[in-house]
Amino acid sequence: MTQNIKLDDSKGARKYQRERTEKVKDLNGSFDELGTQAPEFITDESTRISYEYLAKQLNKSGYINNTDSSILLTLVINIQALKDSYKSLDEVDSVYETKGYIKKNPAVDIITNTTTEILSASSALGFSPASRASLINLAQVDSEDSAQKLMEMFSDDE
Repeated sequence: MTQNIKLDDSKGARKYQRERTEKVKDLNGSFDELGTQAPEFITDESTRISYEYLAKQLNKSGYINNTDSSILLTLVINIQALKDSYKSLDEVDSVYETKGYIKKNPAVDIITNTTTEILSASSALGFSPASRASLINLAQVDSEDSAQKLMEMFSDDE
């Protein structure tokens, strides 16, 4: 069985864990931090609070940068959709009757879809041990000028 590799730069961590963690942080250091202000189009107060809290925590980790903002947006928007769908289930139930027909509450499908999106975005942001280990693989790129190589790959210069 493959052992999960942790991102850990604490004094109690093993040397190779600290080194790999530092490589991930160094790579991310060439990008701007994730913005901690929720975008204006997020009007739900609890979603705004979630975005701002998570952005601050992710910035502290050093593994995430501004290029990950769309993933965080996906996460908090889907969490809000999940909450709203559960409210609908509480009010209407999973099925309802209309004109003599029994119909499935669309909230059931929304819950299924948002759960999948939440798990995916959470994993991409490093909220699981396996996803944190995969972030380490990013640090395995040649350490010399790896951030510069990435910038060159994505630049508009031809």
